[in-house]
Amino acid sequence: MLLARSFTRGGRALVRQHHRQHTVCMGSAAGPGAAPPIPPPPAVCVHAASPAELAAAQQQLQQGEALVALRGTSGQPDLHCTLLFPDGTAQLQQGAAGSSSACGTFRPDEFLQALETRVLGRVLLTADTTPSTQVLVQENVTCLPDGLVFVADRQLGGKGRGGNRWESPGGCLMFTAVKRLAIPGQRLPFVQYIVSLAVAQAVQAEAAARLAGKSIDVRIKWPNDLYAGPLKLGGILCHSSYRDQLFHIVIGVGLNLSNREPTTCVDALIEAVAAAAANGADAAGGAGAATGPQQQQQDGSSGQQQQRQQQHSLEPVGRERLLAGILSRLEPMLEQLAAEGFGPFEADYCRHWLHSDQQVLLEEGGRHIPVTIRGLSPNGYLLAVDGAGERYELHPDGNSLDFFKGLVRKKLPA
Repeated sequence: MLLARSFTRGGRALVRQHHRQHTVCMGSAAGPGAAPPIPPPPAVCVHAASPAELAAAQQQLQQGEALVALRGTSGQPDLHCTLLFPDGTAQLQQGAAGSSSACGTFRPDEFLQALETRVLGRVLLTADTTPSTQVLVQENVTCLPDGLVFVADRQLGGKGRGGNRWESPGGCLMFTAVKRLAIPGQRLPFVQYIVSLAVAQAVQAEAAARLAGKSIDVRIKWPNDLYAGPLKLGGILCHSSYRDQLFHIVIGVGLNLSNREPTTCVDALIEAVAAAAANGADAAGGAGAATGPQQQQQDGSSGQQQQRQQQHSLEPVGRERLLAGILSRLEPMLEQLAAEGFGPFEADYCRHWLHSDQQVLLEEGGRHIPVTIRGLSPNGYLLAVDGAGERYELHPDGNSLDFFKGLVRKKLPA
């Protein structure tokens, strides 16, 4: 028996989160009435951390039917993918591409060398183009190896608001992973918070390595988005199903890494902090400095050297190392969440989020009631207090696209 469960309460809320995750890395869109073209069967390349793991994955993946990449609609058949293995064998579908270019530009060797996990990410799928990494993993979750992660250069089947279809261009880190976890059901909603925290931590680690320990402005927006100031940087989407005493958790992440449009990206944030630091250093160094020709020549030479060093240290953040950093953090965090709950992570999560002491106006019966966010409730919702010190749990109403414009409150015991 297979039971499906979403982390976001209410079917409409789940759909909205699905839309947001797929519009993070966005290019062009077609209107809701446009008929989507039928894409060719995608080719997906299989990699693993060791020959033994690759052999086991190959045996498991070739046991059943070809993986579903996209469910057919309006009388169209399901779209299946072709799996390409390093030994040259393939699980072929008619009309599918079989060249090595189908693997995309993601570098498996670099990723696997940086990975520090026991299970998560040790089996890797890559593709140049796919309808959706999330759809492929979710549709085939019961027959995929535990810990598998799927990375694509571009997605063609993302969904946007109002039924728009979004194409996700290069420059994004887009991946979906599957993890089977023995976790109490009441702790399951916190998985998306743990994923958000792992992504934020890994991004900050990459920034610190390039900025001599400085950080960039990346914050978690509840329940599962990443923001840089007012601009959306990424999103997280989680689904789960229950089978054989385990939750099969599907984790999808989209993160703007080097694509500077339509919002901002990690590389741009790092460059901005580096430029601000350099400008501050130049201003401090120029005050009271000697101005003779020899000193100017030395200053110019020193400045050019610093600029070359800065350019070298600010090489773009690679998808491979960042993904390895995310998964290496996420695996032990999920295990600790299952064993101990969210308590050990709450303080760090709140340090990374946007909402500490945020003022929110609730609409009730035509009145506006101000409350202040203090953290998370034991159920994973927002914890707030009103002017009288009464504690409330804030829930999305399931009708608003903006969670903070559709909150309802539930009074908590003192």
